[in-house]
Amino acid sequence: MTDPQPDEPEFGDASRRTYFAQERTLLAWWRTGIGAAAVAIGIGGLVPHFTGLPKARFLALAAGYGILALVFIVGGTVRTVRSQQVLERGSHAHPSWPLVYALTAYLAALVILTVLALF
Repeated sequence: MTDPQPDEPEFGDASRRTYFAQERTLLAWWRTGIGAAAVAIGIGGLVPHFTGLPKARFLALAAGYGILALVFIVGGTVRTVRSQQVLERGSHAHPSWPLVYALTAYLAALVILTVLALF
């Protein structure tokens, strides 16, 4: 049996696939936010307990990861709503590059501070 080709009816409307992809993307944002929340709990509660290092620096890092979790969960939802609106107009939503750069810098700082906190 041959695989269906894109122009055959089994593939359906491209916009339908786009909406499903958008839904999966929202869930990915949420999963990433939940992961960041788990890291916050681990860094704030478990790392100081097992390492014997001062807890204050890890609580500050945990707050940073908690903020990151909220950015992913709330930001992903806002991005999905915006994307949905432009899809309905027949267009697509471009990412906000200043926001992407700011989030990249924030993530890099958290990683560097996390590594430094262990020494």
